Amino acid sequence: MKLSQIAGLVAVSMALAGCQSSKSNQTYAVESNAGNSSLIIGKSAHDFKNEDIEVPAYFNTQGLQFCSYEADEKDQRCPLAKKTIRLYFGDVQTDVSSTLKGQSADVFNAMHSNIGKFQTKALENTLENQFAGVNRFRIVTRDTQSVNAAMEEILADEGAVNVAKKAGSRSKLSTDYIMKVDVLKTGDMLFGSTQSLFQTSIEMTTGVIDPYTREKLSYPNIGKIRVSNFDVRDKESYTTVIANGDYYRGFNYTSGKDVDAVLNEMSSRGFDIMLTRLLKEMPATAQVMGIKGDRISLDRGQNAGVLPNETMVVFEYSAGFVEPIGVATVNPSQQSAQGKIVRWKNSQLADQVKDEAEAGIYRPDRQRRIFAVSVGVPMEFMKERSTWAQKG
Repeated sequence: MKLSQIAGLVAVSMALAGCQSSKSNQTYAVESNAGNSSLIIGKSAHDFKNEDIEVPAYFNTQGLQFCSYEADEKDQRCPLAKKTIRLYFGDVQTDVSSTLKGQSADVFNAMHSNIGKFQTKALENTLENQFAGVNRFRIVTRDTQSVNAAMEEILADEGAVNVAKKAGSRSKLSTDYIMKVDVLKTGDMLFGSTQSLFQTSIEMTTGVIDPYTREKLSYPNIGKIRVSNFDVRDKESYTTVIANGDYYRGFNYTSGKDVDAVLNEMSSRGFDIMLTRLLKEMPATAQVMGIKGDRISLDRGQNAGVLPNETMVVFEYSAGFVEPIGVATVNPSQQSAQGKIVRWKNSQLADQVKDEAEAGIYRPDRQRRIFAVSVGVPMEFMKERSTWAQKG
């Protein structure tokens, strides 16, 4: 999907949301070309209305007493601590239409064979890289082959003593969740008098498991994701001409390389959707150190998964109560972040904080802490760091 298409769809979504509801609305669903699973994008702080300035779902204010408020929270009971995830691909199944007999059988059955050979499980490392890249959770890689090969070279270059010292100084990660992805591939070919049409889809079902109790958890809930080949390329590009039962021209269903390329694009699109859902349910959080005018300073940045141009709701937490103050656009450095409050909440507390910040610097205290929590993936992130901005 082109950048202009994303912007256009979001603009339409904003207009419709304004007409249909007065409830808080902090994200938009960008529909796919074929009506499959949607991309979830956080709304720009500039587009927030007063009723949108509320603490988003899934931010946990329970357990803040266990937080050290250091850059790297050690106690997992603290909601600011990053969770550690292991990613697993489970069943990769293929469900294609029945084997064809007749003049076009060779082309049709070659397509089935190519879809069946494609192993989404081989993209496990790609998904690990994508999740680790946002730095909002910690990923324990299952790429044992690469780790073992690298350690052999490190041992040879640095010596066993140095390696043992480094290994001894680093504690092993403790897994919080197992995220299991099951994949179903489908495929069919629609025959026409002059042209035929290739049609395939990938469905990803994601479950989260507590490895210590073996319980399947309801949170975070990523759900089912469906992507078709029409989501990643124009529908017309999948037409082909079969002459005398053989491939003649157009999209070559009989080419494993061509079919793999499309299925790779579909898998990548599914991973994009999966990531946006996960980031919505596991938001980035930081403590506000001070407010000067409309500028805010946060105690966490890239190290806590704060993304460039992140939209964050600013709120006060005192005596167990949460009260929104405003909405800000934030940009991270490595271990901190700076932002600007774009809109203040229409409330007495927000007015008090604003007045004090305009007179100097508002500094929260231990009794009345101020936090910032993200609302969803920024559009700029999807434009720059994913495949979604491409034509499709």
